Amino acid sequence: MDTDSDICRVCRSEGTLDKPLYHPCVCTGSIKFIHQECLVQWLKHSRKEYCELCKHRFAFTPSKSQCICRC
Repeated sequence: MDTDSDICRVCRSEGTLDKPLYHPCVCTGSIKFIHQECLVQWLKHSRKEYCELCKHRFAFTPSKSQCICRC
């Protein structure tokens, strides 16, 4: 997986430690990831709990590229 190309499907920005990317549905490819803030704004705007593309209910799951192991 090329984590350098993971970007938010709404704002098109990469994830950061402060604003990690999530994959809240089962979409794949360039529309897989989104920032939590971007999704919250979209949910307020659309008033939907499900992805319009894959029909999966949104859930916050951190992207593997943003997981940090602390020993």
